[in-house]
Amino acid sequence: MTEPLTRPLRNRLRWQPRQVIVLALVWVVLWGQVNLVTVVGGVLMGILVTVLFPLPSIGWAGRPHPWALLVLLGHLVKDLAVASFRLAVFAFGRDMPSPGIVRVDLKADSDLYQVNTAELVSVVPGTIVVDARQRSRILYLHVFDMPNDTTRDKVVADTLALEKRVVRALGSRAEFEALDRVVPHDEPEFREVT
Repeated sequence: MTEPLTRPLRNRLRWQPRQVIVLALVWVVLWGQVNLVTVVGGVLMGILVTVLFPLPSIGWAGRPHPWALLVLLGHLVKDLAVASFRLAVFAFGRDMPSPGIVRVDLKADSDLYQVNTAELVSVVPGTIVVDARQRSRILYLHVFDMPNDTTRDKVVADTLALEKRVVRALGSRAEFEALDRVVPHDEPEFREVT
């Protein structure tokens, strides 16, 4: 009698069509030509990569919401433009920035939303995630110019609003409604970098 497959081996042999298709497309783009050999080679390479290096499964109860994704993208473009302009003003001005570190306690209890929020915060010039705590859902952000507590509070509020837009764009209705029921954590820490 044969032993049942162990869970890790079963996960390795699981068919992952989306990853295979994406890897096949990357393969075709890298080769620069579309023909039967490169497409079949890309599919075979995708299957090989997904079997040898399987992605961990992420618990996700939500689904993409097209309108909320457009709103998220619109806010991102606006944030990119405003932050780029502010940094350009600093680059050509005489004022010295007052950088600082801000602690933001995220409300959503999901790796997916934490990573997406951290990525979108880091994409916008002037703010970057320097530490992300998985268990406590805390992000530590380095802010380029944070002269006072009002700026700190605005950074925290903007990050939490971004997290809310991410959950609205990718989460379930229950996850989005749960954000408003979460009890806030301690007061965010502020430390000026000298």
